[in-house]
Amino acid sequence: MTRGKRTGLSWAAGTVGLAALALVAAGAAIGAVLLPEQVSPSLGPAQGDRFVAVSTESYDGARKVQLTPEVTESTELTVTDSGRITASTCAPGTALVSGSSPLTVDDRPVLALATPTPLWRDLDVDARGPDVRALQEELARLGHPVKADGVYGTRTRDAVKALMRGIGVERPTGALPVASVLWLPAQEVRTATCAVRPGDRLTDGVVAEVAGGLTSLKVADPAEGEWVVRYRDVTAPVPSDGKVVDPTFLAAVEAGPELELALSDDGSGTIDVEYAWAAPADVAVVPPSAVTSLAGGAGCVVTEEGVKPVTVVSSALGQTLVTFEGPVPARVDTRPAAGTTCR
Repeated sequence: MTRGKRTGLSWAAGTVGLAALALVAAGAAIGAVLLPEQVSPSLGPAQGDRFVAVSTESYDGARKVQLTPEVTESTELTVTDSGRITASTCAPGTALVSGSSPLTVDDRPVLALATPTPLWRDLDVDARGPDVRALQEELARLGHPVKADGVYGTRTRDAVKALMRGIGVERPTGALPVASVLWLPAQEVRTATCAVRPGDRLTDGVVAEVAGGLTSLKVADPAEGEWVVRYRDVTAPVPSDGKVVDPTFLAAVEAGPELELALSDDGSGTIDVEYAWAAPADVAVVPPSAVTSLAGGAGCVVTEEGVKPVTVVSSALGQTLVTFEGPVPARVDTRPAAGTTCR
């Protein structure tokens, strides 16, 4: 009985084993039908992991910049002309701007002009020297097509003629008599007092006095393009020469504590403000590793639509800001192949 039971058990065990194998085989067959097709490990999950989404944001290139203040002492404004004041816009607190005419003497318009040094002689064609160069620099700043070469040529003559005609001089010759100029210590100043009124005769040549104070803030190396400076909630444009003269901006800086500190014995002589693009732009944000073939700010990224050129705007804190020549792609490859090019 014992042997017979063993035989039965062995048979039973064998039957169960065969059934298990059959089930495994069946399961494998079902699995082969239901599971997705096998793919190469090199093209499967690894590829999906290395593509990341591209986001966009507004960017203005803001950074810190140091401004050098220009401060003037109280100054008397004089003209060497003589006669009777026939018109004047002077009033305490008003602005006198280079290139304008704030008064007339015997009905002759007087030109307010800011140059590094006061003009001291009559100027005409063929005159040469530092005063001619200073005049040309101011003419160019005022928008006239003049090259500052220190020689009073035909372009300078034409620019002076246009400037004088603009302030009301009839039949200007292009010469610049020194008696027709009211020299300003800055491109724009504010009068503290006025020495003459319409009807007065010019005796000592003093027309007005400007109070000392902040007259400009200079950016040492202004970048190309249109930029602004920001101080607290005040913004001002930065001209191509880097000299900020916006009255509201100067007043805000003058009212703050930084100017006094900068000009103190222990001060740096400069004021830190924010420097940014005048018009922010939309940029794409990608990982730094996604940009390849970098050269002079230009590079390439690999997208799901192909390789695309980009311009790098900025890169910091684990992200690179770029602009695309066309639509911004949805995703980029974080590990583009070495040697990838797009241009």
